[in-house]
Amino acid sequence: MKFKKYLLATTALISVASQPQPSLAQPPTLTYSVGKYQAQAPDWAKITWGTLPPVQESGYLSIPKNLIPQFGYDPSRSWSAGQQVDSIVMLGDVEDAFRLDSFTLNQISAITPANSAKLTLKDFGLMEWQTPQSLVKAIPSLGNLNVNQVQPIRDLFIKAGVSGGGKIGQIINYNPKAANLTLGNLDLSKYSLNSIPRLNITQINKFSGWQRSFINQVPNLDQVPFDKMPLPIQSGTGVVGVASVVLGKAERGDAKVGANYFVSGSVNSRSATIPVACEAGKECAYMELGDLAGQGGSLYGKRWASGSSQQVKGGFGFLSVVNGGKEPTGRLVYGPGFKVALIGVNESKGTADFGLFFRICVRPPLGPRTCTPYFIGPIPWIPVSENNLVILGAGG
Repeated sequence: MKFKKYLLATTALISVASQPQPSLAQPPTLTYSVGKYQAQAPDWAKITWGTLPPVQESGYLSIPKNLIPQFGYDPSRSWSAGQQVDSIVMLGDVEDAFRLDSFTLNQISAITPANSAKLTLKDFGLMEWQTPQSLVKAIPSLGNLNVNQVQPIRDLFIKAGVSGGGKIGQIINYNPKAANLTLGNLDLSKYSLNSIPRLNITQINKFSGWQRSFINQVPNLDQVPFDKMPLPIQSGTGVVGVASVVLGKAERGDAKVGANYFVSGSVNSRSATIPVACEAGKECAYMELGDLAGQGGSLYGKRWASGSSQQVKGGFGFLSVVNGGKEPTGRLVYGPGFKVALIGVNESKGTADFGLFFRICVRPPLGPRTCTPYFIGPIPWIPVSENNLVILGAGG
């Protein structure tokens, strides 16, 4: 399988390399049973950003420099096959899905088993682009402290030629140069997180440019289980079907089989799955479903088409042009954080392989939120065998 990725911007056409990397890695699971049927459901209490299997294809997003001011920050990035997801996904990408930005460092450390005592400002990646002015905006009480009470800011002021005492807020007001010098000018590994008072109890979204911080740049955030997110992940088990039969690449789309026969499709701006039929005459591997209620059930005879066979419209807003405006057909089984796609079937073994796909989202300062199609992936997910349950979720 090989997905092709493209970014079409108003000033550039940028191709994205795709290099599949096979992997058998799978997340921790729980056995979910309904009558005689079973499914291996994800154990969200044991799955974290840091433990998700690595992405299987390389790629990049490149935003022309003249367009970056419209976004408020540069969402451009690149990734390689085998790279961990927590080093690819930025906080702004999943703002609406999990609200990671509402965490404080203290709340994260209370959930995770990691020892935070030796962490430094360097471990909190977004500190690199903070300034005394942005820190005071995030933590207003800092403005009332004497500069000698906050060592990183004192040392930064000294670099700007400001020495002696005085309140931080007053110095910021009369010395714009010192106010806007970034902490990245210091060796942040020399300062503990406690060197900035109230830093640990301040929500991440109070800091300037928090959206462009990668998940692994926030101390211990990659160790928080998905069921402990500020907005916990959906279990997906609200809707389940039965995997009746899987059919391979020899299958072709049929004009008589419309969208109402499919449970897979595209995702709209309201994070709802819109069923899409396979194009007539084109390759259409799929899994046919049964319903726990029998032939009278709403899922009976429905099809989940393979994302390796079918690409559908995805994304919304300006970023919807990324990847040619296409994403693999699939479903929002667990909510809008990622899309689940069928990525391969083995007719002889009666098995279906699945993968997760992520997207990039930005909320510009003066415009509506915009997202790419779900095109970062696949991340190997839980396979399904014929006559076992298939977790469908509500679909959005």
